[in-house]
Amino acid sequence: MSLKDIEFLKEKSRKFYANALYLFEKGDYDLCAFNLEQACQLLLKYLIAKRTGDWPKTHYLEQLLRTLSEVYEIPEIYQYYLDNELFFDDLTDAYFTTRYFPKIFTKSLAEKLLKSFKNFVKFLERVLNEKFEFDI
Repeated sequence: MSLKDIEFLKEKSRKFYANALYLFEKGDYDLCAFNLEQACQLLLKYLIAKRTGDWPKTHYLEQLLRTLSEVYEIPEIYQYYLDNELFFDDLTDAYFTTRYFPKIFTKSLAEKLLKSFKNFVKFLERVLNEKFEFDI
């Protein structure tokens, strides 16, 4: 797969992030969290595919971060996951619970998730020496 063939993943990631910001402003914190998870998942899949030509068919951020760390041979990436495991667990939780269960995401939690996502993107930009063009 060429880089052009996978660019859509990065673009969709940016759109999910923009939608998360919009939903936060509208007070829809559950879907804000869901959109953040999608932004994170697609960004990770883009980065993996950029290096390997394909992306893993999983929705678990822990697995994606482990794979990303391995394919780039940057142990700090997986360490970032371990240091911020609750953030990634909350995002994974958002992926499943917002669709199938009556879990409520509060404004406070959505704010924390947005802040943590911004920090994560900045971390990736730094360790991978790449700009992702998110409005952060």
